Amino acid sequence: MSSISEGLRAKIRTQANDQCGYCRSLQRYVLGILEIEHIIPKALGGNDDEENLWLACRLCNNYKAAQTHATDPLTNRKVRLYNPRKQNWSQHFEWTNDGSNIIGMIKLYSLYRLK
Repeated sequence: MSSISEGLRAKIRTQANDQCGYCRSLQRYVLGILEIEHIIPKALGGNDDEENLWLACRLCNNYKAAQTHATDPLTNRKVRLYNPRKQNWSQHFEWTNDGSNIIGMIKLYSLYRLK
């Protein structure tokens, strides 16, 4: 049984605009209920505090799993994963024109560092 209260679940759902924090899919278009996910997974010391919780579809939540970092393909450095509570989605990602894929935005400062 989850220790996250129904009141806190409802609050997070409202804060997240009833959409996945990672792929931005709206609840009305997702099969199943969007899940409350831990930004810092409990397996890695995360908690059930509001600041560590957000809404995610099952596909994104399962893909992220217990990860907090990934390797940046441009720099080959380990970087912290996107935090939907603290970062602006459209500054990091965009959908392809046909709406079939999400692509990461290349930051100009990253390009300058590579030269």
